[in-house]
Amino acid sequence: MKIGIFPGSFNPIHIGHLAVANYVAEFTGLDEVWLLISPKNPLKTIPDLLDQELRLDLIEKAIGNYPKVKTCTVEWEMPQPTYTINTLHKLRIMYPENIFYLVMGSDNWDTIHRWKDYQIILNNFKILIYPRLGFGKSLFVHPNGKFIKGAQKIEISSSFIRKSMSEGKDVRLFMPNGVYETLIEKNAFPLITKEEIIIPETPDENIGE
Repeated sequence: MKIGIFPGSFNPIHIGHLAVANYVAEFTGLDEVWLLISPKNPLKTIPDLLDQELRLDLIEKAIGNYPKVKTCTVEWEMPQPTYTINTLHKLRIMYPENIFYLVMGSDNWDTIHRWKDYQIILNNFKILIYPRLGFGKSLFVHPNGKFIKGAQKIEISSSFIRKSMSEGKDVRLFMPNGVYETLIEKNAFPLITKEEIIIPETPDENIGE
């Protein structure tokens, strides 16, 4: 089968993630798309990063019974930090019957030259590039990198959702059914009180006059 690997922290998953996965699964000739969930590094503290088991549970709820999108946690058992090149090689070894494509946004394509062993990735794997507003203007081209034509630009971010929920905003419609309610139940992104908001000092323009 042809499998698209769509990496991310999905912190939390939102309708933008699902729209991208759905489009890639239905319009690019792939058989399935696997949402590759990045692990929570026990040696590194990342603010607001949800427990990986909770992220997995929310993603599986969001996917429901749609057969073309699945979850992948292969990186959870790999040495940290994980690198895409190592993950792709491991997947090839684990599932030799499949052909793997890497799915990324045009923002990542613009900076792929900074990735570890990016030339090995480009020479050994095909990359499907999903358009993002304001990105994809890089002059870098490679025969294995293909922009997905006709795809809708989805500009929703997990950071927007985390920030909004911490400010007490009800953004449930940006997420699949049940995800918002679970995040509220778990108090995943606690409210930030006014006392906790630190406003940086600005220089006094009259000083020295």
